[in-house]
Amino acid sequence: DDSDQFGNHPTGRLGYGSAFDTGLRWSASAGTGFKAPTFNDLYYPWSSNPALKPEESTSLNLGVAQYAASWNWTFNLYETRLDQAIALDSTWTPYNIAKARIRGAELTGFVSLAGFDINAQASLTDARDRSEGAASYDNLLPRRARSSGRVDVDRSFGPLRVGITAAGSGHRFDNAANSVRLAGYGTVDLRVEYAINDAWSVQARAANVFDRDYETVAWYNQPGREYQLTLRYRSK
Repeated sequence: DDSDQFGNHPTGRLGYGSAFDTGLRWSASAGTGFKAPTFNDLYYPWSSNPALKPEESTSLNLGVAQYAASWNWTFNLYETRLDQAIALDSTWTPYNIAKARIRGAELTGFVSLAGFDINAQASLTDARDRSEGAASYDNLLPRRARSSGRVDVDRSFGPLRVGITAAGSGHRFDNAANSVRLAGYGTVDLRVEYAINDAWSVQARAANVFDRDYETVAWYNQPGREYQLTLRYRSK
């Protein structure tokens, strides 16, 4: 990255993996990252910070996976360390967190069973402020849930395909002091798709069908029940 304002920042990534006859595969990767503040971060009226510094990171990922004809799974462990992480305070003004550390684990899986296609995902994340001497030292980073997951179940009946998604998220904190707690939540979505022919299809979708009230940012409610109708064309 070559920035007139923040200078040159080379980044890179190195990975290695190996597969076995059993379908198992392991992998490891490490990399660095650089993120410059956006123009809005620096200069947007009433919610900007011209003193923002660019964010830099180093990451490590270890993974194992197994693939078969009708099922597969993956498991990954990761850690990211950030310098001058860019975050937003309660007034939507960006600021730098001197040092932060994010550790996590993610498990995904797929199985085709009795005509049903089932996808599942679960993740645990521990994202903490590691700025020595700061009042927020070792607190959880704001607006990041520690746990989340979802399950998708779909089935086809000729040209008709129906599906359901159940998703959930644990609680999170809205501020660096971890004094404003936002409750966890769960939602359910429904969908039905009909293939008119090889090129055209139509899908109807209902999101958050139980009209759950929840927030991922304090005082900003997420949408309630929503409906969507989509006409899709795929060229060959």
